[in-house]
Amino acid sequence: MAELPKKGIDISEFNGDVNLAALKGQIDFVIIRCGYGGNYSNQDDPQFENNVRKCEAAGIPWGTYLYSYAKDTSMAQSEAAHTLRLLQGKRPQYGVWYDVEDKTLPTGEGLIDNVVTYCQAVQKAGYYCGVYSFLSWMQTRLNSPRLDPYDKWVAQWSSQLDYKKPFGIWQFTDQLVLGGRKFDGNWAYKDYPALTAGKEEDSMTEAEVIKLARAEAQKVYRENEEKYKTIASLPSWARAAVEQVYQELGLSGAGGSGAQTQIDASDTYVRALAVISKLLDKLNETDALKQTEA
Repeated sequence: MAELPKKGIDISEFNGDVNLAALKGQIDFVIIRCGYGGNYSNQDDPQFENNVRKCEAAGIPWGTYLYSYAKDTSMAQSEAAHTLRLLQGKRPQYGVWYDVEDKTLPTGEGLIDNVVTYCQAVQKAGYYCGVYSFLSWMQTRLNSPRLDPYDKWVAQWSSQLDYKKPFGIWQFTDQLVLGGRKFDGNWAYKDYPALTAGKEEDSMTEAEVIKLARAEAQKVYRENEEKYKTIASLPSWARAAVEQVYQELGLSGAGGSGAQTQIDASDTYVRALAVISKLLDKLNETDALKQTEA
């Protein structure tokens, strides 16, 4: 099990060109801003791709966040699409975070609707998703039971965190000095690489699961249908019974008559014919008995 907590930083274009390789050993993770607002390329963080490459080259696990300006759920959907576009082909081990703090954001249930909309869209795509904000918002505007299913990354620049509900990351300072530069400092209290390790396998939608299940069922059906090509290829216990049914009921099969009749049968089909054979025998016995009594 990973030793916790883990120390990390969060960075964006405002940190400039960060030498992440030089920070290896001083930090355990980095959370990188991917952009802000709706799905427009001019709102991508220009350092995002560069920061991801440098983290991966240095072997530093990373996560990402998007700064929200959403006024309604349609804008929250666009912000989710923005995040997912930038994450194509990437697996953030420290999850995806929705940065909810801008003073222009709506109040009340409108804000909660936005957060749920974003998080659901990101989770549906197979990513671990949580919410970032500062303590006062977490205690008031974001203190809704509808947000309880989502992890929390709480900012309180202090020697202790006063948030009483469950959380995963604490942003404890904006003055963490590393290599002579200042960063936002964070403590992670969950083993995020372990939490996110299985998300790729879980990323299929319900429709995709149903489609795959049907395809597999059809594959098995086709394989079973081709198991016994002719009556002669049937198991010995079924051969006579199946041939009897084909003869008495006049069932047709390509390839000729008798043992060479092609039936393309599954196990279920063969067993059903064996049962029918027994029924035919019973019917024949009944007819013979009636003729004797007459």
